[in-house]
Amino acid sequence: MEFKFILKKLNNTLTAEEEQIFNDWIAESEVHKSYFEKVQANYMETPDIVDIRKGWESINAKIKSPKGVNNLWKYAAAAAVLALLTLPFVLNREEQPIETPTITNVDEVIEIGTDKATLTLEDGTKVPLEKGKSYTTQSLTSNGQQLVYTANSGDKKEIQQNTLTIPRGGQFYLVLADGTKVWLNSDTELRYPVVFGPDAPRKVELVYGEAYFEVSPSTEHNGTHFLVATQGQEVDVLGTEFNIKAFNEDTYIETTLVNGKVAIKDGANTQNLTPGLQSRLDKGTRKMSIAEADVNNVISWKDGLFSFKNLPLTEIMKVLSRWYDVDIEMIDETKGQITFNGVFNRNQELENILSIIENTNEAKFTAKGKTIMVE
Repeated sequence: MEFKFILKKLNNTLTAEEEQIFNDWIAESEVHKSYFEKVQANYMETPDIVDIRKGWESINAKIKSPKGVNNLWKYAAAAAVLALLTLPFVLNREEQPIETPTITNVDEVIEIGTDKATLTLEDGTKVPLEKGKSYTTQSLTSNGQQLVYTANSGDKKEIQQNTLTIPRGGQFYLVLADGTKVWLNSDTELRYPVVFGPDAPRKVELVYGEAYFEVSPSTEHNGTHFLVATQGQEVDVLGTEFNIKAFNEDTYIETTLVNGKVAIKDGANTQNLTPGLQSRLDKGTRKMSIAEADVNNVISWKDGLFSFKNLPLTEIMKVLSRWYDVDIEMIDETKGQITFNGVFNRNQELENILSIIENTNEAKFTAKGKTIMVE
């Protein structure tokens, strides 16, 4: 049966004839039923369609038995198993199961990213925060997965600053003293006050990296604005949700507005954003451009997904390197310009993702220790 029938079933667009074909297929075995249920679950939870056609054609050509179907699902789950409408779903019992591409890694284990950060207090004390370990003071509490500040602790006359640093291979969730929620991606650093003054702007600094802000409205804080400074740029907020991406190796700062309204300031230049728009500030020339953005694609990391849309392999490997804390070596630079589309769950082994990309026959990956070589 063709995979398009599954997608049409999910979208309630099957004709009467196609409905019969689908029902006959479902009735054939529990394997078919289980497969459809897993596709359906991922379809409801995933905002985008996976499009790695060549990889799936290669994988599908090697399926043979219920065991083969289970192997297929291993990869399907990795990529949210939403293929192109034209992709055939084949069950051929006389062919060999899928062979996972060889990725040699003999020196170190490449681990999936997890909740971890380093909290630097006003006096310079560094406190490691990680899953399974708690830390509490008068003004804050952490269970190792999030850090929450209280609204009325601390001396507001002497505002103390804390810094939260997320390493490569980490992520963290932060609730500031004013109730603002911040999701911090890998390789990110945020500096902020332990408590905000009653009448002054609520200002924090995204030193580098990527953060998603859900800002507590100014109406709840005497009308004070919320300001985010990032490498010369400043975002002025009354209460809204937005994403800022400003990794050290990037040549630009991207600010994407999800809800509300913000003003992007860089020197004398100010630009207003409305929902769905993204500003892009060149760090070198300080020129700013505004364009529509695919918001779900931009903020997918916050919801535990990698979402790649027409993204060059070099950029994909940068994203993967931060989450899995690996180094990338482009043996064949031309491979880096090849673009891919796909949605992947971040909570899985790196080898799964690389295997799917490798099955497109566009690139080959070899791991030595924690260095991934692309050729």
